[in-house]
Amino acid sequence: MRMLELAAMAAALTLAGAAHAQVSGNPAPPPPPPPPEMHGPDDRVTDFNRMQNDVAGRAAGPTRSLRPVPVSPEDVTPGSEVRDSKGVVIGSIERVGMGFAVVASPGGRIEVEFASLAKNNKGLLINMPKAKFDAIVSGKPAH
Repeated sequence: MRMLELAAMAAALTLAGAAHAQVSGNPAPPPPPPPPEMHGPDDRVTDFNRMQNDVAGRAAGPTRSLRPVPVSPEDVTPGSEVRDSKGVVIGSIERVGMGFAVVASPGGRIEVEFASLAKNNKGLLINMPKAKFDAIVSGKPAH
């Protein structure tokens, strides 16, 4: 009986080793990566035209959107009111430079890049609350 158990155990170990040898063989090498995407001069022109059309698609002037949308340089004009992120008027555009505008409020003036401005159906917006804007203008920390 003991001999039969040993023979069964030897057979099981032999079969397990054979099965392991089949599984642990060298896997097939991974496929080569695809060739890099080639861009010719025509593709660069197409990409440039697409970017130009995206910028041109931003219409200057009022929008009906409740959500903020990016401004175009033509939207930022002297005298335009600027509202905070909650819609409270914080000041107005005093003057416009290349890529920036000076926002004047009763507490002072601050230069703001066009990228920091947006517009919705109420006019120009800046993405900060009035308290923070006033703290920046006055040079005091906001509480």
